Amino acid sequence: MKLALLLTSALILTACATPPLAQATATDVSSVAKVAQPAPELTQEQRHALWKRDFIARAIAKGYAPDLVNGVIIPAKINPLALERDANQPEFTKPVWSYVDGAASDARISDGRDKLIQTGRRFDDIEARYRVPREVLTAIWGLESSYGRILGTHDIVDSLSTFAFEGRRQKFGEQQLFAVLDLLASGEVRREQLTGAWAGAMGMTQFIPTTFRDYAVDFDGNGNKDLWTDPGDALASAASYIARSGWREGEPVMEEVKLPDGFDYSVTDGSRKSVNDWTGLGVQPVSGQRWNLDEGFLEAKLIAPGGARGPKFLTFKNFDVLKRYNNSTSYVMGISVLADAFAGAPGIQQDWPRGDELLSFEDKKAMQQRLTDLGFDTQGVDGRIGPNSRKAIRAWQAANGLTADGYVEQRLFKRMMGL
Repeated sequence: MKLALLLTSALILTACATPPLAQATATDVSSVAKVAQPAPELTQEQRHALWKRDFIARAIAKGYAPDLVNGVIIPAKINPLALERDANQPEFTKPVWSYVDGAASDARISDGRDKLIQTGRRFDDIEARYRVPREVLTAIWGLESSYGRILGTHDIVDSLSTFAFEGRRQKFGEQQLFAVLDLLASGEVRREQLTGAWAGAMGMTQFIPTTFRDYAVDFDGNGNKDLWTDPGDALASAASYIARSGWREGEPVMEEVKLPDGFDYSVTDGSRKSVNDWTGLGVQPVSGQRWNLDEGFLEAKLIAPGGARGPKFLTFKNFDVLKRYNNSTSYVMGISVLADAFAGAPGIQQDWPRGDELLSFEDKKAMQQRLTDLGFDTQGVDGRIGPNSRKAIRAWQAANGLTADGYVEQRLFKRMMGL
């Protein structure tokens, strides 16, 4: 340990050293020219070493034990894959229907039903304590790690130190590293357990370190929060997180609905209404059944992720709770559809616009700029289509005599761009 620290210190001193300024005279032009040369640029490894020295000093100043900090941070290496993927914005995102189809594949449904049977006794205890349905927990288990088969083999400290010293996620990387130190200081995990995905998530339920620290539980009481090999700890930890995020027992996640002709899609802007109020606007369950009395008083949002030609849904408080786990509408829809499938539900009934060609990241930025130039301000050009961009899209659609559903695919994009 001391040898590694000395080697790192030597590297840092070498990287930071500058030659003494030479005595220049009128006749010593070569010396002046030599002194004026810029210092050599530091290598990536040298910059990483400098960051490690600084982080170690700050962590010790915060009160972490020097032996712990040195032991964790000094051996950390750059993870090239984390650096590469963090720097590259995906050109295309998967269509929501493709994600949901994959989430609720026949194989994942079949494997999940087997897990529900095999883990039945543990689920009895977990449900009794946290009041979160086993089907939802099993769906998370299936989507996050294929029921524990795909956990990732990256060293978490390597990945997080890579984020922390360079790139767009430096704050995230440092926050997670401090959480790692908290976990190790508590003795609830062992250093050799800290492996996972390149982005820092760990275990069967893919917890990042801050979530692990704040919500994971040692369900069997053996002194180790083992989210890698113990389904009881992993599933109870997911249930703990969901319950503390505000899960409402007995309430739905989402319900597929149908809308009347000429429906005003401006109400898909995220506003909440009671189910009774939605019914007054013509929103009905796609099954044709009536809402029951209790459901009528629940608040919900209306979403149409495939536009007017795709399925529509009311999403409830539990939908927002699951977005705390993963802030993606597609993800939560996948969880909901898969959980329902375990109980034999038929899945989404309305057709998706599967023939649509979606926009690339650069297309989205170009669209935002075009809309803003036309007077439909998107409040920024970032390639991410949020509420402000959808509002601008709906306004442009309405101004051009189109169904104002806030949904754009390549044909509409080209018309918008004047192509």
